[in-house]
Amino acid sequence: MRLNVLFASATLAAALPYIPSPKEKQSRDHAILKALAGTYSLVNTSSSLNGVKIPDEPYGEHPVGILTYSASGWMSATITATEPWLRPNLTFPFQANDTDRDWALVGKHGIGYAGPFRISDAIPANETDGQVFHGPLTVANVPTWVGANHRRNYTIIEREEEGKVAKYLKIGSERGGGYRGVLLWKRVD
Repeated sequence: MRLNVLFASATLAAALPYIPSPKEKQSRDHAILKALAGTYSLVNTSSSLNGVKIPDEPYGEHPVGILTYSASGWMSATITATEPWLRPNLTFPFQANDTDRDWALVGKHGIGYAGPFRISDAIPANETDGQVFHGPLTVANVPTWVGANHRRNYTIIEREEEGKVAKYLKIGSERGGGYRGVLLWKRVD
């Protein structure tokens, strides 16, 4: 009988997921934050709705952006369209003769946010693949994003270019309502 109980316990233990100790998790998270740390320039974006590719209307056809992750767990992202018809000639601060319509157009075709980020435990994560949460966001140009958490899947891709190793970061973004975005960033620092 004792052998059956030991065998059943061993089988049950093998079937349970491995849960790292707090120290192991802290060490893993530190290694992932260090691997992600850097400044990245946007290479391209793509969008889909319920798995069907659609134009990436918020950012236009040739967006620019910067994504920064710190090894201590902070991030900032800015993306904007570049087409002149989506970027009226405005200055900051706004001027009395600026139109609300022009400012609305700029706001509609750009995003900027910042705050802490952390490693998600929803899926296995390591230094090249996993999931992070941006947030709770402390700054965002979209008011409803302040205080929110945004899940992002990541994949780090390294490839040789002109005799050097270039580092790319692929970010998957679930946007709700069946919308999904994939953004490719190249590390510049």
